[in-house]
Amino acid sequence: MPRKFSVMVSAGEHERTFCPVSIALPDGYEGVDSVDLADDASGAVIPSQVHKIAGVPTLTWLVDGLKAGASRKLVVSPAKASPCKGGVVLSDDRAEGKVDVLIGGRLFTSYHYGRQWVRPFLYPVKGPQGVQVTRNWPVVEGVAGEHTDHKHHKSIWVAYGECGKTKVDNWAEEEGHGWQRHRRFSALTSGPVFGRIAATNDWCTHAEKKQFEEAREICFYALPGGTRLFDITVTFRMTEGPITFYDTKEGGLVAVRVASSMDVRNGGRIENGYGGVNEAETWGKSAPWCDYSGVVEGRHVGIAIMDYETNPRYPTGWHVRDYGLMTANCFAWQHYRPEAKVRGDMTFAKGQRTAWRYRLYIHRGDARNGRVKDRFLDFVAPPKTALG
Repeated sequence: MPRKFSVMVSAGEHERTFCPVSIALPDGYEGVDSVDLADDASGAVIPSQVHKIAGVPTLTWLVDGLKAGASRKLVVSPAKASPCKGGVVLSDDRAEGKVDVLIGGRLFTSYHYGRQWVRPFLYPVKGPQGVQVTRNWPVVEGVAGEHTDHKHHKSIWVAYGECGKTKVDNWAEEEGHGWQRHRRFSALTSGPVFGRIAATNDWCTHAEKKQFEEAREICFYALPGGTRLFDITVTFRMTEGPITFYDTKEGGLVAVRVASSMDVRNGGRIENGYGGVNEAETWGKSAPWCDYSGVVEGRHVGIAIMDYETNPRYPTGWHVRDYGLMTANCFAWQHYRPEAKVRGDMTFAKGQRTAWRYRLYIHRGDARNGRVKDRFLDFVAPPKTALG
């Protein structure tokens, strides 16, 4: 039987609130499906989830209420308690071509992958108090007050506009556009701490000739209330030959179209990690994160995209507009800085694998009230852990 052991978690220089943390489990836990995780001082049970990363048994949980400078001792032991209820539940509806994501029993979003769509996307996306932080159109038409520009702006998606020698447009949906075709799921995982979608998509020409392969992983965390946190990892695999992503502003390896009432032109606010505000100070600027906030149904909410320090060209440039678009685009150098006379083309060799990882955070209020800076530090500098 695996031995009981302890873990010391140290907050570091700022307070931790529902911050995902993972550790590799020690020898003896190779075949274990679940464990009991408890606070050593109080005995309180903490929801946790066992999974594998690169074949290594790993334990993940959410660190909450740990003050700056504080440490907490946790005890890990073979599972005796019943699995924690709630968490994240994924439900695949193959007929509709979507995976519903329920957090705490309520729909948070759905991952749409059916062939009726040009490319996969998340919709709807629910935030605090159940309000929807992304636009309905064009997935759902006729919603009062919504702007109906840019039909390819479908809630939250991944896309790029000039791929390969023929510069296939896998961003827009005009005549001759490219396709992202869902091929399979390698994982659909539900659990008390997170749910995980791992999908393989082929990026294709308009004639549906495969250009390269994408592995897309989305990990949704079981935060309580309406605050939401999820990670998107995009890994390109150049299976067919070398591919160049040419310099264009028309793209985003993660992209969001916010609810129309959140637009800056309707009183919303854009803010980046360096303090830039609205399009004039954030478009084309490099920053580790960008946040878009505003009022939806009388409630002030926001959504942030966070870049990760191991991503190519970190910190990314931002294609972010007062009309409601926010994308992480690290390629558009000639558009962002034309005076420099340099291009942001990036060529990937045949067989090359390249990954980008982002965290999205949906919160109450603007970037300051939502403590986006602190949540970004959780992402790039999580609490320290040490096995006892």
